[in-house]
This record gives sequence, structure tokens and C-alpha cells, in this order.
Amino acid sequence: MYRAHQRGDITPIRDDRGPVVREIAIPQTFLKETEVDRLVDDYLAGFTVRALAQKYEIHRGTVSKHLTRRGVVRRTPGLDIDDAAEAVQLHRGGSSMRAISRTLGVDRKVVRASLVRAGILSAA
Repeated sequence: MYRAHQRGDITPIRDDRGPVVREIAIPQTFLKETEVDRLVDDYLAGFTVRALAQKYEIHRGTVSKHLTRRGVVRRTPGLDIDDAAEAVQLHRGGSSMRAISRTLGVDRKVVRASLVRAGILSAA
């Protein structure tokens, strides 16, 4: 999407000590207002910050700053209440954490943290 924004082959300014201005390896990407609108809509539709950073080719911190500037309430990491209840139910039914994580589409660490919060597993 933004690969066209490449720096030209401009010789950097030099003095006796070396380059005066460091070379920029990766150019900055500035999103237009319409792109930020789409980014916010995508986040509200369920995209993760990491997925948005990859999609728009910007840093995760930049995604977070755009969301904060727009007043978007950030999702807390981990499972929501319904998914956590489902994880507990599946665990009590004998499913492994790997099976639960695949069912819910999250990492096993997220499932384990949810089961610890529910008091099913010990934190140690």
C-alpha cells in the first residue's frame, strides 16, 4: 500500500566528522484522515492493534495513538466475559488448553490466564 514512499538516492551532507544528517532507513507513513477513519472502523469491527499495524504499515504505537486521539475505548487484552465462560465450560468438560485456544482462536497463555482468573487453575 505505501511501498511507493521510498527515499531517493540523495547524497547526505558530510563534514569532517562524517554525515551531518543520519540516513533514514524507513520513511514515515502519514495516514490521511479517511485512512484514520477506516483504521478506527476496523478496530471497532474487531481487528487487533497488531493486525491494523500490519494492514496500514505503521507501528503499533501509532495505531494506539490514532485510536486515543479519536477517543476510542480500547479493548482489554484477553478473553471477554462470554469467551471466558466458554473456556471454563470447555475446561470442565475435559478439553485441553490447546483445544480451547484453537476453539476460541487465542493463544494458550490467554486461556490459562482466564482459567486462573476464574479460580480453576492456580497462578503458580
